[in-house]
Amino acid sequence: METPTADDLLQFRDYSGGAPAQINVNSPTHGGSSGGGSIGSIGGGGANAQRQRGDPLADLIYDMTTSAQGFSGGGSPGGSQPQSSPQDGSGGGGARLSFLTIEYYQQFFNVDTYMVLERIANSMIPKRAAGNYLRMNIGENPDLYGPFWITVTLIFSIAISGNIASYLHHANDGYLWHYNFHLVSYAATCIFLYANILPAVLWALFKYSLKPVDAADAIETESASYTPSLLSLMCIYGYSLAIYIPVSILWVINVSLLQWILVITAALLSGTVLIAVLTPALRNSQFSLFLIIGILSAHVVLAAGFLLYFFHNPPDSGLAAGAPAPASPAPPAALKVTEAILTAANGNQSH
Repeated sequence: METPTADDLLQFRDYSGGAPAQINVNSPTHGGSSGGGSIGSIGGGGANAQRQRGDPLADLIYDMTTSAQGFSGGGSPGGSQPQSSPQDGSGGGGARLSFLTIEYYQQFFNVDTYMVLERIANSMIPKRAAGNYLRMNIGENPDLYGPFWITVTLIFSIAISGNIASYLHHANDGYLWHYNFHLVSYAATCIFLYANILPAVLWALFKYSLKPVDAADAIETESASYTPSLLSLMCIYGYSLAIYIPVSILWVINVSLLQWILVITAALLSGTVLIAVLTPALRNSQFSLFLIIGILSAHVVLAAGFLLYFFHNPPDSGLAAGAPAPASPAPPAALKVTEAILTAANGNQSH
């Protein structure tokens, strides 16, 4: 066998018999697949079918890809399909990630800024979301990124605004005001319970109260048995709390009528959007009316609880929490009686 020269390293050969053109490339990857210095047919099956016929750049990319797979153990040098690692725990399909790894939770944060802003706007403005918003948007890609940051922001917003409201309430009382750090833990407990426990309860109620589907009925049997997942409900409830962030700042204004108007407005806007988004699931429930009343009531109670606990201060709360109030001076008549008693006692002692 003759040793190939430099001119033979890269050349094209055309065969009239219909055989595909070939390229001789001094590649160890291709050499291993064919057993010699020349590669197989470019028009062959497998990975070679993806390369263009007689394209050196495609061959170079192919060499680099297969070499990297060979070094990483993902595939053989001959261009075979990547083999699944025995640590994946999958038989022959896609790799299954353990819930103890960070990669497992990346799928719950697969959103961008535009998507988060869009979902925040849909949670505040009625009739903005489409009718299939729950199933086609939230159901296809539920996220925890927006709900997490919304709940954390709301916790600190309520705690800080509540302390500011308390300071403004006692500004003219001569009371030595101090920051109440316990409001952060109280707000965190209330908000996280509402954003996690209530979706879990609602998910169980949707599963339990699902209407029976008649097999003879051919009208969208799949839609008639649809219930949202727990992750979708947690996503929806997390975004529904976004409206209370600006409202909590406005609650600092110590005007009772304005505060209650904000409570009613925020609860009704967010609650009606929540009902509208959950309409496909509520339609399939046997207790849809009771679920609607329960969802709206829980939303109103949450807003009213925020206002009453964090922003409404009793008239004497500052005196009860701080230093004791100074004793009021005794009336003059009581002072004269006390003086007469002391004088009589001193006279008896002298005798």
